[in-house]
Amino acid sequence: MDATALPPSADAPAPRTGLRERSRAKRYALIQRTGMRLFAERGYAATTIADIAEAAEVAPRTVSGYFPSKIDIATSFADSIAGRLTAAMNAEPDGDLITILDTWLAQEEELADPELFALAEAMHEANPELKAISSAHVAEAGEYAGAALAAHAGLPEDHFMLTIYSAAIKAVLAAYIGSLRHAGQSREAHRKVMDFLQGIFDAAAKG
Repeated sequence: MDATALPPSADAPAPRTGLRERSRAKRYALIQRTGMRLFAERGYAATTIADIAEAAEVAPRTVSGYFPSKIDIATSFADSIAGRLTAAMNAEPDGDLITILDTWLAQEEELADPELFALAEAMHEANPELKAISSAHVAEAGEYAGAALAAHAGLPEDHFMLTIYSAAIKAVLAAYIGSLRHAGQSREAHRKVMDFLQGIFDAAAKG
């Protein structure tokens, strides 16, 4: 059995748990980046789990233990971003959406890794179908923002303008997140994006 799959010992000191989690995080990142690089270099269809395991110098079962399938590796970067947005929305279902988005974007700026963004871009350029799948996953998370916007504006969810406002919000967020590849963003850029989003909210509130 892979040691990473073993449950923690009841007699183990607390620091070992932290070390184990850090070790798992490093292995996750290694497999993720190796897979994305191979998808960019060889193509998604031509790359196997065994190829990724060999390049990452781990067992195929270890790869599968972190990522059940190739597509999970391919979408992991976008899914992580979308997952954090969903988690932020779920954590404060009645919270102010602008404040939630502000906090979430600040977190993404802090976590932004130019190398990982570059890998994702190269992978998507070589495999456009993967970009479409990843975009769809992010769009699903954006639906939370659309529902919150409807409540904020007092508009029915089938209102035709709500579709436009929601699309504008998702486009702004996607464009800004994409720009984080270039060594993050300044506080001024963050402020301008939030001002733009506030303008969309204000327009929606007017009906």
